[in-house]
Amino acid sequence: MPKTEYLLRYHDVYADRVEELKTRVRRLKERLPPEEFTRHETVKLAMRVREAESEVAEDPDRPEYLLRDELRKFRRYKRGLGRYRIIYCFSNKPPIIVFLYLNTEDTLRKAGSSKDPYEEFKSLLRRGKLSHDPSDPKNQRWLDRTAGD
Repeated sequence: MPKTEYLLRYHDVYADRVEELKTRVRRLKERLPPEEFTRHETVKLAMRVREAESEVAEDPDRPEYLLRDELRKFRRYKRGLGRYRIIYCFSNKPPIIVFLYLNTEDTLRKAGSSKDPYEEFKSLLRRGKLSHDPSDPKNQRWLDRTAGD
């Protein structure tokens, strides 16, 4: 079966969090010696997030990425991220992966906590900030904005 090339897109929520992470990494690079910089947890997290996007693009429908119940239309990536999670949705026709959410230090994974990343993601869904539906007008607005990348 031929490998499908997925178009990768980033919702504002995800893109903003990744940009915050990059900013933190740049600041660390300015103030830390090279050996300390490469060992810093924030730098390692930033590298894993970048690698995660490539891994997801290889097969976004892997069984270990599945979510259940209210979030069954979404997938999550967690390997190597510790208590961080990346949540995304995808389509095979057209082949597109939409990265929706990356939690922050304030919302590290802890089952049962109101600050759990899955609870925060559900809250964003309920408030209409995120959707899995590419035809949702809110999604169309940012999909159109990033289409020329």
